[in-house]
Amino acid sequence: MSEDVAGSTFVPGYAGHADTVARWLSDAQVRAWVGEALVDLADRLDLGGVRERVDALLMRCEFADQLVIRAIEDDRFGEPDLAALLESYDRKLIDAAKAATTTTNEGLTGAIESIERAFDERAAAIAEALKR
Repeated sequence: MSEDVAGSTFVPGYAGHADTVARWLSDAQVRAWVGEALVDLADRLDLGGVRERVDALLMRCEFADQLVIRAIEDDRFGEPDLAALLESYDRKLIDAAKAATTTTNEGLTGAIESIERAFDERAAAIAEALKR
């Protein structure tokens, strides 16, 4: 991710994809940042009917996607096109979580849907790219 998207403004110390260790770290950093945004959301708003969905998203933040783990282990993100793909979907995930940090009760369901969609699209894109 470029510095203006995942640098200190969004994900402090973003590790990038320079090597395997950095890839592990950057995946964890993005998930942790999204998780923190969700916790903030839960602290600010009454989650009511979306509590289970938020809890499910928090689990996605806590545990790495196994396709991502496999791709890191196989050094697939060392390929520039796959690293760029992952970063573009991480950017969407971060943007969705960032929007949630300012949402109100009226926008809560939409914010949750945006984060769910970003996670789902990221997983689908990675799965498709790994088939190549």
